[in-house]
Amino acid sequence: MGGFGLYLIACLAVHPAFCQLLSGPVRLDSIQQKRACIISTAESQTYVREATNNNDHKQINVYFRAIGWKSPEKLPGRAKPYCGAFVGWVLIQCDLVSGAVRKINMASVASWNTLKPFFLKAGQMPLPGDIVTYRTWSHVEFNKYWPLDPRIRIFRAVGGNTGSPNQGVHTDLVRPKNIVRNQIRLFKE
Repeated sequence: MGGFGLYLIACLAVHPAFCQLLSGPVRLDSIQQKRACIISTAESQTYVREATNNNDHKQINVYFRAIGWKSPEKLPGRAKPYCGAFVGWVLIQCDLVSGAVRKINMASVASWNTLKPFFLKAGQMPLPGDIVTYRTWSHVEFNKYWPLDPRIRIFRAVGGNTGSPNQGVHTDLVRPKNIVRNQIRLFKE
């Protein structure tokens, strides 16, 4: 197989969104592996669906315990929105929690919004696995695919505690770019 064929296979093995950013052969280095881990781990949870839309799937307690909550099962469902706990759980599964992230309350969207040293700067392109918070509601999830073309006004995300009317973990969520509050990159490129 020629160079382009190997490039395409390697690129798609990591994530299709990487393909648009690369003009040549792909190195499957640790950064790409981290991004692939985030997306594949998050997507592995799409079986989580709330029976009553009341944060009631048993896996939700696993997310909270992973981020340090002692007895989440004792809280009523409405008292534990889990989008941040889900993001924290994914990062822990991929061994990407350290430093400043370890110190925040990962269940709190407001805490994710305090990680200013990790915010993307103007001109930085969002990549799969970057964390996204929103201006229009208190929610956090992962960027899955951010189109480079500025005329495309939507992006795709993967997150927990989302997806009306069937709340749960969803992938390929269509989100408007203009409601993004912060984009957070926890590791250097």
